[in-house]
Amino acid sequence: MRKTIRDSMQLVLCGTVLAGVAGCSWMPWTDKEDPTVVPYKTIMSGSYQGFLKNWDDRKQPVFCTLIRSRAEWDAWMQPAPVMGDQRPTGPSQAHFDMKQYLLVARTMQAPDAAERPHVFTPLAVTYRNGTLKINYLYREPASGASYRVKDYLMLAIPKERYTTGPVVFYENDRKVCQLDR
Repeated sequence: MRKTIRDSMQLVLCGTVLAGVAGCSWMPWTDKEDPTVVPYKTIMSGSYQGFLKNWDDRKQPVFCTLIRSRAEWDAWMQPAPVMGDQRPTGPSQAHFDMKQYLLVARTMQAPDAAERPHVFTPLAVTYRNGTLKINYLYREPASGASYRVKDYLMLAIPKERYTTGPVVFYENDRKVCQLDR
C-alpha cells in the first residue's frame, strides 16, 4: 500500500511540475515581441559568385547601401562565375519580393582565415520613429597581409519591416553613414 501511495504522489508531483512549466508560456506576463527589432540574417561575403563593385574609398571610406531589387543588386554587385562552382551569382528576382539587403563595406588589410568572421559583427537592426538603424562592430584585421581587399557585411531583412525613411549605419556606436530614402 505504501508503495502505491508513494508512486501516486510521485506521479502527481511530476504532473504538477509539467503542467506548471507548460502553463508558464500561456501566462499574460510573458514578454511580447518587440516591434522595433527587425529580424535579420547575415549573408557571408562568399555566399555568391561575385564581388562588390568599386567605389571611391578615399571620399567614402565606409560604403553603405540598401539593395531592394535585382536591378539594384546588379548595380552594386559584379558577378564572377567560375567553372565548376555551383553558387549562384546573386539572389533570384523572386527572393526580392520578400527580402532586402543592408550592405556596409570597407577597404582593409586582408584578414586571415581565423579573423575574417570577426571583422564585421552585426549587433542589432531596429526600426524606430521612421528610421531604420543598423549597429555593428568593426575590427580592423591584424593579419599583417601585404595587400588590401574590399570586404563587406550584408544583412537580409524582411521587406515588410521597412519600406521608406532614413537608414542609419552605426559602426562601433559611431554613425558612419546615412541613406535618405
